Amino acid sequence: MGAVRVFVVEDHEIVIDGLRWMLEGDTGLEIVGHAQSAAQATEMLATFTPDVLLLDLHLSDRSGPGVVAHFAQEFPALPIVVFTAHDEPEYVEEAVSAGAAGYLLKTAPRDEMVRAIQAAASGDAYIQAEVTKPLLAKFARESRTDEESAALSPRELEVVALLAEGLADKQIAIRLGLSESTVKGYLRNLYEKLGASDRAQAVSIAIRSRLID
Repeated sequence: MGAVRVFVVEDHEIVIDGLRWMLEGDTGLEIVGHAQSAAQATEMLATFTPDVLLLDLHLSDRSGPGVVAHFAQEFPALPIVVFTAHDEPEYVEEAVSAGAAGYLLKTAPRDEMVRAIQAAASGDAYIQAEVTKPLLAKFARESRTDEESAALSPRELEVVALLAEGLADKQIAIRLGLSESTVKGYLRNLYEKLGASDRAQAVSIAIRSRLID
């Protein structure tokens, strides 16, 4: 398998240079192009064929989670990993709702950046742990107090506990010695039982219901 091809949209040249230094080499990633505005990126992506888009939320011509929606609509098959200084739960939730497959802070260590980009290229989602906790707290506050959770099987409890650690589907499969498709099946079942629509909400409900610590 060849290197994961990454296109970066970031309006500070020094950050782009830093990303090249961090991500290229022995990481299995290759930065194939970059743009400093949404308009420039949109034009260039018509000819580039990257595997992942690494996207800053604040550009000179577009700003906020809406920039994610723009690229998700223009290039629906291209996974988007947000790369930003903003850790507010509202930003994370809106970016993911708009189509982001990953969410990283600019303080993320190199290994975590590589994991997030590789997860997105493989069709998985990845939210950095530092932003997962406040997001889960937000979901917990907003969850209906009368919501009852159906009992989970021992294996489903294992899966949701690993979700709480921030593991992607492939990592959960390796940890439990299962196929990735089997893990996805467990996820579908526990989402239905918990009444959750996504990974973060499933973990929030499981924690609030004391199914996991």
